[in-house]
Amino acid sequence: MKALFMSLVLSLGFIAVQHAHAQAPAAAPAGSTGLCKDGTYTTTATKKGACRGHKGVKEWYAADAAAPASAPAATAPEATPAAAPAGSTGLCKDGTYTTNATKKGACRGHKGVKEWYADNATAAPASAPAATAPEATPAAAPAGSTGLCKDGTYTTNATKKGACRGHKGVKEWYADNATAAPTAAAAPASTPTATTATRKTATTPAAAPAPVAAPAPVAAPAPAAAPAHPAQTAPAAGGGADQVWVNPETKVYHCQGDQWYGKTKQGSYMTEAAAIAAGNRGTQGKPCSAK
Repeated sequence: MKALFMSLVLSLGFIAVQHAHAQAPAAAPAGSTGLCKDGTYTTTATKKGACRGHKGVKEWYAADAAAPASAPAATAPEATPAAAPAGSTGLCKDGTYTTNATKKGACRGHKGVKEWYADNATAAPASAPAATAPEATPAAAPAGSTGLCKDGTYTTNATKKGACRGHKGVKEWYADNATAAPTAAAAPASTPTATTATRKTATTPAAAPAPVAAPAPVAAPAPAAAPAHPAQTAPAAGGGADQVWVNPETKVYHCQGDQWYGKTKQGSYMTEAAAIAAGNRGTQGKPCSAK
């Protein structure tokens, strides 16, 4: 009788242990040991740390279909969405995708990693470049543009460093796209305009004549240097509120109201958009709307 009682107690204890854990659902992947709070499954062998990065453990099945001791402790990665480009290893917080081989630094400059797919079939090989995909060159950008500056102008500089010096820095970079200008043709954005240099020359007063010993007469002062832009008495005909005056020698355009508007030795009128598309820039690097 005593033996029968002990057998009954052991049987009830075994049943209680079996039901101490939730039953693994039929839809769970083979080897699943738990369900995370974000809806993903884990195959980690221990409950502690099983759903790290997935909001914690919601249900635990280790006593039902526990993973073998050799099962990896890492949780299953996010599934790569169908809309992701081939080779994507993660989604950045600004909505762009990355092909970086490692999660660390994968979305630098893109607000960090939102989702990581590196262990999926679409993951990039270890030799994939670490840099994220460059911004797409907009259709409105002039041919050869390698980036957009923060003041709204475009640059054709071959390297990102120093590309928008004097234009508030780089806002977007397109250098790895097909429209990037070749290195030999790239014009540094920081090159000072010839107009500024020649104006300084024109306004510099002539040096005072050196005194001579008596009784020789005092030398006449040297005439002031002639301005590099021979000014006309009136602007050339054809200007207007929507027109800028482009000097082909300096590649600088002047807005209506500028002292050189329609008055340089060579030049022509055109819209500001056409002037920028032809590779010209405003005086002091500013568009007419900023003056």
